[in-house]
Amino acid sequence: MDLTFLIPVKLETEDRVRNLTTIISYLVSNFDAKILLKEVDSQPKFEDLIVGRLKTKFKKIPDNIDYTFDRQKKGFFHKTKILNDLIEKSTTEVVANWDTDAILPISSVNKAYEMIKSGQSDAVYPYGCGIFQRAVEYNSQVYKRFCLASNLDQKAIQILDENSRVENSTVGWCQFIRRSNYIDSFMMNEEFAAWGPEDCELHYRLQALGNKVDRIDDLIYHLDHTRSTDSWFSNPFWKENTNLWNRIRTLSKDDIIKYYSTLEYVKRRNNAGI
Repeated sequence: MDLTFLIPVKLETEDRVRNLTTIISYLVSNFDAKILLKEVDSQPKFEDLIVGRLKTKFKKIPDNIDYTFDRQKKGFFHKTKILNDLIEKSTTEVVANWDTDAILPISSVNKAYEMIKSGQSDAVYPYGCGIFQRAVEYNSQVYKRFCLASNLDQKAIQILDENSRVENSTVGWCQFIRRSNYIDSFMMNEEFAAWGPEDCELHYRLQALGNKVDRIDDLIYHLDHTRSTDSWFSNPFWKENTNLWNRIRTLSKDDIIKYYSTLEYVKRRNNAGI
């Protein structure tokens, strides 16, 4: 597949470790695609907490995994910047933003990829908007059942079904985007600090700038995890993030281009923008 999964990483809790191990294992088992991971924290934890688990599952670190670490310089996990670093590092035609708590049916991944490769779509949200989220109570027992399954295929997802509840889905978790369109559309907005409505803003902007954005009306499995200020409304930058989103959502295509052309990260990333 001419596809790269882009995964920002911070391993602050045990459930994050379980979730990331699960996501990597599932992606490696089912897709011939590249996986770029970037961990940003006070110190690297991936080697100590994840590598051994992957070696137990696959006997070695899979060749399609590319991991890097940067020391966190700000007081928050700057997800939008990390994704942009990964976009620039990627080389495939299609990239997929991928949170460390998301699993899709195999068919949804393949369909989203083909929709972009065929030219039908520029971006695909591979789950429905509405009651398409299956929120999984992903404790250590469920983790062991899932990750120890002989094949992490669609049958293994039944384990997630058995331990999930129905919740709402909108525009988070993961998105498939043609890399060139992503870059031309100014990538992720690095003005958003930590957790907030950056996913909503991306969805709006992709469409406002003329990209063909589609959806697949299928399920997404969201693995439960502990919330911190980097992943909840307790984020001290929440108000500023919301105000930024409320301003951008009123802008026309021309005004969006004018606004983004003034941003420092767009100037620094020479290829970003139309």
